[in-house]
Amino acid sequence: MMGKTPRRPDAKLLRLEAKFNAASDLWNEATHRTAKLEDQLEEAIKRLRSRLMPRIAKAEKKEEKRAAAFGRALDKVMKTKANTIEGLAVKVRVRERDYTDDEDLEITILRSLIDDIRAMSRSG
Repeated sequence: MMGKTPRRPDAKLLRLEAKFNAASDLWNEATHRTAKLEDQLEEAIKRLRSRLMPRIAKAEKKEEKRAAAFGRALDKVMKTKANTIEGLAVKVRVRERDYTDDEDLEITILRSLIDDIRAMSRSG
């Protein structure tokens, strides 16, 4: 028995503890790195948002103006009397381009077409 070092009764547990501690340290480092990247992303989003929000607001105002102009142009077309099939076709093409799902507008367009057809049938 000479020359042999005495065996430690929990040597296996001590080795497992060392592996556990190493794994824990690596996981903590990874978690820290992830949190750091998330913070960088949040900061980049804040910077981007602060730069883009005024531009978005300006674009939305322009969009609203263009939508109003579109509505006025559509209204003028529908209020203008069609005297021929060609005129009716203009109104149909305008309606097709509008892609509306607004029921009230659909009724306005239909009434415009019906009024024009009635007027054409009376004068013909």
